[in-house]
Parts: sequence; structure tokens; C-alpha cells
Amino acid sequence: MEIQKFKHDADPKKVIAAVVRDGAVIVEGALSGEDLELLDRETNYLLDRVDNCQGVFHGYQTKRVGGLVAKSKVAQKMALDPIVLDVMDHFLLPNCSDYQINLTQLISIGPNEKQQILHPDEGLFPYEHSRDHQAMINVMWAVDEFTKENGATRVAPGSHVWDRDRSASPEEVMQAEMPKGSFLIYLGSTVHGGGANQTDKYRRGIVMSYCLGWLRQAENQYLAVPTEVARTLPERLQQLLGYFVHKPNLGAVDGQDPICLLQGRGDEKVSFRDFMTKEAQELLDKHYQEEDSAAWSDLKKGAA
Repeated sequence: MEIQKFKHDADPKKVIAAVVRDGAVIVEGALSGEDLELLDRETNYLLDRVDNCQGVFHGYQTKRVGGLVAKSKVAQKMALDPIVLDVMDHFLLPNCSDYQINLTQLISIGPNEKQQILHPDEGLFPYEHSRDHQAMINVMWAVDEFTKENGATRVAPGSHVWDRDRSASPEEVMQAEMPKGSFLIYLGSTVHGGGANQTDKYRRGIVMSYCLGWLRQAENQYLAVPTEVARTLPERLQQLLGYFVHKPNLGAVDGQDPICLLQGRGDEKVSFRDFMTKEAQELLDKHYQEEDSAAWSDLKKGAA
């Protein structure tokens, strides 16, 4: 089974259908030449200031940099890519009131780095995962061209529906070869791993991961992106960092939406409010109307 490829102007429904079937898809041509030039400068600057990782999973010949929303203008744009968000809407929104950025990480695989162990990422969240929903979804962006020789991400298409104790055979594993400026979307349940770099140059990629809004993020975005930076970002990106209340009532500050506090729109006089799903609000309304319909009606009028 091959990894299907689409152009960035493809119908999002076709991209989503490919992910449903294969657990992974490649979208080419997502970044302009100008974006790539700036991203090249940004990532080189960041990588010059870090050493190789020290661990069998993260690699010994690999460099990594996190917190990219605070460190890269192009990364901010990448996080809001419309096709990416269409995919996240489809897979994540059925199981949360909103989703969030799980992590942002620049990964530069160096010469002689060995291939990473094949794994799904959903195990990051320690609960029993159902095949009926995804906890997280990853997007690997190609800063450089991804080739077999320089360690393009290895993926086992279709593995998102396998039994969890099944291992991939060599012929079931493909490498996500793609031009720079493209991205690979793969589900948290899809088996994958970094490839071995057999060239004499580093190969750069940026992974952006999104997860259900009620899960703890792998990267603490509130510290990774300083408040003074977060205040300058588009509101949708602020929300993706975690500045929202996941209904019902997860993540509020003194009963208020944290994005209002971030933007300086908090109530001068603190007043707790409800953050309920539509279904929860309907249940509450029905209950109290049955208890005392007249009193409930007067109460709601007074709050209006």
C-alpha cells in the first residue's frame, strides 16, 4: 500500500478520505518559496544553538527544538494551515468541544543516525484507546526534501486499524518521500518512525501534533510560548495553544474564559459563568424547568 499524495489545492474531503483509509497522507506544495526561504533561516538559527539529543528514542545524531510557535513566524502559519485544520476537525471534534496543539518540534536527523523504532504515538496518553476515535494526529512538515537516503519518515499505511500487538513486516513500511514545503499527516494510531540518514547532511522536518482538548499537552504551551508573544497571535492560534475552556468547565480561570484574560477582556468584577455543551445545557434546562418552571423562567430573565 502506497502513501497517497495530493496537491495543496486538493479537495479536503479527498484528503480526509485517504487518511480514513490509510492512516496517513502526503500533501505537497503547502509553503511558498518565500516561506521556505524564511523557514530555512529560522531553523538554521535555532539548530545552531542546540546539541544532539542524548537518548535511544530521540537519537544521538539528531537535533531537536521545541516551542516553535514562539520561535518561528512560518511555524505560526503552518499551525493554521486550512487543510490541516479540516483534517483535525474531522477526526478530533467528534470527541471534544475543541482540540489543541499537542507539541511543535523541529527535528534535524544527522548523518549516520539509525532508524527509529516503529511505534504509534497514541500511547503517550495512558488510557485504553478505542479504534473509534483518535486522541491525537501528527503533521510532519518537510523543511528539506525527504528522501529514502536522508531518513524520510517511515510509515505503515493501514496500521491504524491493526491489532495493537501486531508488528509491521518490512514490505508494509513505506518512506514518506516528499519535496520541501510538503507535509505528511498521520494518525496517532498509525505506526511510524524516523528513517536512517545515510547522507552526509542533516535532514530537517517540523512535527506539529494536535490532540483532544481535554488531554494534557505533551509540550506545555503556556510556558513554551511566553504570554507577551501569545497576546500578539491570531485568536485561533491562541485557542490552539490552549487558551479556551473545554466544555464542560475545563480550563477556566475564576470562572472566565482564559482567552479573555490573555486579551485583556476579563471582567473587572469576577463572576463565574457556566461553560456547558449544548447537550448538557439542555439537560440542565429540562431538569430545572421540571422542578419549578415559573421560578426557572424568572431566574433566566434576571440573568439576561
